[in-house]
Amino acid sequence: MCLIFEDVINLDKIQLYDLFKSEFDIVAILKTERYLNLAEKLNIKVPQNNYSTLVVLGLAYPKRIKKSNESETYASFYTFGEDYHKVLKNRILEVMEKLSFKYELGVDNHPHDERLAASLAGIGYFAKNQLIINQDYGSYIFLGLVFIDTEIDQELILPITDSCGDCRICLDACPTSALTENGYDFNKCISFYNQSKRILNDFEINANYCLFGCDICQLVCPKNINIKTKIHPEFEFSGKEAVKYEDLFLLSERQFKEKYKDMAYLWKGKTILTRNALTILLRQKNPLYNDLIAKSIDKNTMPWYQETAKNILNKLNNLSK
Repeated sequence: MCLIFEDVINLDKIQLYDLFKSEFDIVAILKTERYLNLAEKLNIKVPQNNYSTLVVLGLAYPKRIKKSNESETYASFYTFGEDYHKVLKNRILEVMEKLSFKYELGVDNHPHDERLAASLAGIGYFAKNQLIINQDYGSYIFLGLVFIDTEIDQELILPITDSCGDCRICLDACPTSALTENGYDFNKCISFYNQSKRILNDFEINANYCLFGCDICQLVCPKNINIKTKIHPEFEFSGKEAVKYEDLFLLSERQFKEKYKDMAYLWKGKTILTRNALTILLRQKNPLYNDLIAKSIDKNTMPWYQETAKNILNKLNNLSK
């Protein structure tokens, strides 16, 4: 999600900070060259650009746990409330509409490395769970970037005084061993594979517990204890956090997106969510939707859905034997 606007003026770092701080919880400002040089040094491929200044932003969201039941299920709690992509984009635009810059913004789905920029700017440190951990809000922050075509005399980089140290709680808690002391295997990560359009094997099916994403490495992290809690208006419960199983089976893609619009879990489509819901029904040993699963296999022509659904339906049918 990137937008480019034109016209150029100059502002100092204090003006920029004050403007963005009115919309965001955490703000840091650095020279784009510093970020690009570090990316090159670490052999991280990011696009080159001519924008002199990079503003790195953090917006807090709260921890709120909801458990699936026999009629409805939930995605990761970072999806609760309005889609954070839209929220951050709109807040950035609120600031930029007061100015006349040439700029480019990015929120999550773009070619730049938000975590590299955030750790470099002092938004937080890069933790063993592969997330940025801020001293005030822990890992419960959304990140955004704004590249601006204006020079600044001084950077505004926040100090980082913390680290994971010898702690390995998240590594030990990860049910698929995606996190290790030697790095991160994204192919094993629940949040990665339950957003991937592919057949799930038995191990992946049994490990998945969430409609979309995964919260385990955040929930067990000691750095997320005794942190500030902040609920911005956009992240109040919308009533669409709970997804009904029947809706996944009976509503069309268009109908489903209309009913659950503005939710972050929609961006990969309904079929991904339906496949993941099947793993939760199996975990619950819930056969109430077996007939609807069978019909969905005939109706949905995606091979990765059909094969996973057939496997799960067979397991559910065997539960009653």
